[in-house]
Amino acid sequence: MALRHEGLIEDDARSQWDSERLGSLADDRLAQIGWAIAGRTDAADLPAGRFAADFVSTPWRPAALGTVFTQGALRVRRPPGELPAPDPISAAPGALIRGLRQPLDGLGAAEVRVKFKVFRVEREGAVLSTSARFELAASGPAGRLQQTARWDCRWELAGDGLRLRSVDVRDFEECVSARGFVDCTEAAVGGIASFREQLAYGTDHWLARIEHRLFFGPSGWQGLAIGDADGDGRDDLYIPQPGGLPNRLYIQREDGTLADRSREAGVDWRDHSHGALFVDLDNDGDQDLVVAVIYGLLFLENDGAGKFAVAASRLLPEAMPYSLAAADFDNDADLDLYVCCYSLRGSAAENRFLARPVPYHDAENGGRNVLYRNDRGFRFTDVTEPLGLDQGNRRFSFAAAWEDDDLDGDLDLYVANDFGRNNLYRQEGGRFTDAAAEAGVEDMSAGMSVAWGDADGDGRMDLYVSNMWSSAGNRVTYQRRFAKDDLEGFRRHARGNSLFQNAGGGVFEDVSLESGASMGRWAWGSRFADLNNDGWQDLVVANGYITQRDPDDL
Repeated sequence: MALRHEGLIEDDARSQWDSERLGSLADDRLAQIGWAIAGRTDAADLPAGRFAADFVSTPWRPAALGTVFTQGALRVRRPPGELPAPDPISAAPGALIRGLRQPLDGLGAAEVRVKFKVFRVEREGAVLSTSARFELAASGPAGRLQQTARWDCRWELAGDGLRLRSVDVRDFEECVSARGFVDCTEAAVGGIASFREQLAYGTDHWLARIEHRLFFGPSGWQGLAIGDADGDGRDDLYIPQPGGLPNRLYIQREDGTLADRSREAGVDWRDHSHGALFVDLDNDGDQDLVVAVIYGLLFLENDGAGKFAVAASRLLPEAMPYSLAAADFDNDADLDLYVCCYSLRGSAAENRFLARPVPYHDAENGGRNVLYRNDRGFRFTDVTEPLGLDQGNRRFSFAAAWEDDDLDGDLDLYVANDFGRNNLYRQEGGRFTDAAAEAGVEDMSAGMSVAWGDADGDGRMDLYVSNMWSSAGNRVTYQRRFAKDDLEGFRRHARGNSLFQNAGGGVFEDVSLESGASMGRWAWGSRFADLNNDGWQDLVVANGYITQRDPDDL
């Protein structure tokens, strides 16, 4: 048997590997609905042939929504209990769209963005089932609104493509706020020449203007450092840059605006830089600066007034440093430094691209991380191997964070690794042992950041790790013919971020899904912070990666 639609042919022997093509078709159909929801096209213009004659649906915005959280101007609403299964309705899709848009009327002339992301595809004969994440964001003079849900859809494969037979809306949530965070970038740095001429441009602009030999990296892994560089009690900002662009130090003025002091401070070099850290390494009361550059580390001593001089440099013989974490792990009253590395030299360092992780979901061929003990006077000793930190130490590490997670009085270390399982190095008697497996926090995924915080208010530090939520990974790994020795490992790799609740006794419980903390898209940095001053630790997650403009956005 063969089915032909939109000029493409499939047969039963290949149908289980056609999930991506069929998912793309479903995504196109949902995108058309999204345009109508956003008001970019009229709902009446939705092609009637895209819907089956017996189309049924739950309401796209449930009528019965209860308030589950409110504080100040913020209100979060969800339906009480489970939504009903789809029942036949007389309303056309246009009526469903109007119901979904109803809350937008109170926002005024709202700017609306709608996005669907298909993350599950299953086919049985001529029927296709998909699950997609629905996101709507709107803003207007009267406030902001966000809606999220899961759309479980059934489609029939017809000669002209897909026809939507049913929509079952699940996990609907609506957040409304009269206020929100205000973008103050222009007010703070818009008048600075280096911002207008350098930082305001995207990666594509510089890729076409900077020579390859300068190691301009298109991936945007630079990070930033915040600290009081000039000793005036206000936080300042240091921004590492890819090769060929000068690093920038912005000093905060009394009125909250920033001034560029990069050249005067002696920190505006153009070497390819990754992580940076303000930290008092010589115990003189001011913030020194450590920067990870392509060939190693630069230690810069602060004169107390925001001018820096290179006090020491240290080459890493095997790998390029990516991020830094400082702590006094040995309780000798000075700060030591843990350095996360990534690819071996000869791969990412010279070619700007990633080395090939082997195996992809559990790699052990990355660069070795390093623990430098502070011996005062900007002298440091590599104590990685003698202290037991070389165990599981070739895993493409992105980030690390210190914390006494077992409350025994000494600092432990969690390391997030990109292509596989993470490390929790527990310190006992001055030595470290990797206890991630027994503690339940190996988190076999694309680890990119680490944050410690007391999420549940029980006095024990919980752990949040940012990874990748991959719609493609979720689709592909659940196809019947995706047979791998470590199937669950591959599926876990695409699941998303992880929240581990500290249960005491040195073990953690994975509460990622039930807490709602797993969906962070392609997540990078993360932090616990009480954003609304209610005494509870909230989570902030930075996400995104290199992309291209969708032609449908034109």
